[in-house]
Amino acid sequence: MLFHNIVPSDVHPGDHLYRWRNGKMLPGIAVRRNDNKSEIFVVMPNGLNNFNLVTLIEFKGRGILRRAIYDQSDSYLHLLKLSGTSFIEKKRPIEEIVQNALLLLDITNRNPQCIQEILANNFAKLCCTLEHGDWRNKLLEYGKEILCYSFL
Repeated sequence: MLFHNIVPSDVHPGDHLYRWRNGKMLPGIAVRRNDNKSEIFVVMPNGLNNFNLVTLIEFKGRGILRRAIYDQSDSYLHLLKLSGTSFIEKKRPIEEIVQNALLLLDITNRNPQCIQEILANNFAKLCCTLEHGDWRNKLLEYGKEILCYSFL
């Protein structure tokens, strides 16, 4: 499949989503909040050195919703796809991806100095591919310093 278009009803927690806006790709990670078992939210950068938790409908806006795909090492189509939409790496389990995204939301909103390097290194891919224990330790260890990106 060359395109990754999906409808909101096909979105699940842990999905690495993206949409295009003004020629730029906006990434996000689908999550569920503890107090809401049915509605999907998206952790996404807000452009102001932190992350927001928005509803799936707010994230989608009037654009087309897309899902990034992983484990594409043997796919010839992987070479044709835009950077940031198709990855050769395997995804972590859904629970870890959601934990990674929510931890990033919490830490960077409390301590935004490290956000630029995380954004520059595709935060959604990092949430999907890094083991949660390593992610948590690095963010907590370096979260108060500009060196928080040393693991990227």
